[in-house]
Amino acid sequence: MSRKIFIMITVVGVIVFVFYAYLKPSFPRSFHHRFTESTDLHNESINNLQLYENINGDRFKQAYAKGISKNRNHEKYDYYKIQNGVEIATNKAGYILRFIVENSKTASKKGIKSGDPIVKVKKAYGDHYYTRIEQGLEIIGYIDKKSHQSIEFWHDKKRVIFFRLDDQSME
Repeated sequence: MSRKIFIMITVVGVIVFVFYAYLKPSFPRSFHHRFTESTDLHNESINNLQLYENINGDRFKQAYAKGISKNRNHEKYDYYKIQNGVEIATNKAGYILRFIVENSKTASKKGIKSGDPIVKVKKAYGDHYYTRIEQGLEIIGYIDKKSHQSIEFWHDKKRVIFFRLDDQSME
């Protein structure tokens, strides 16, 4: 009798593991942030701008005041196109909470840009990443638990299509 129970528990365990492995990429970003080891991203920047800078500050205004345009409506955030292929999201007070970079001329702090091979991302940012799928695209992501930031590289298995640098609170 105990052998049948052992076999049944083993079979159920294997089935649960297979379902978990199969469904894990579709789990939400917050799940992956909880279980992925931290990577230092506190110096990460896009065009020398960092998360939490205010678009009403002098430094931002000098660089982008002429080219900034509100891009889309969102209940919680204001989205702005600040240059060709670079978009930001701010909270209502004007603090940057997200960068979305689609052009191949703008790189992350570690030199990654759209069009780069995924192996270059892994070499630059290391082995502590998660993978997930959203909107039909594969994503490699890194989380900095101390500074509450993440960077995600959306790709087609070979090359980066675009990347996002986010405050952890972004939905």
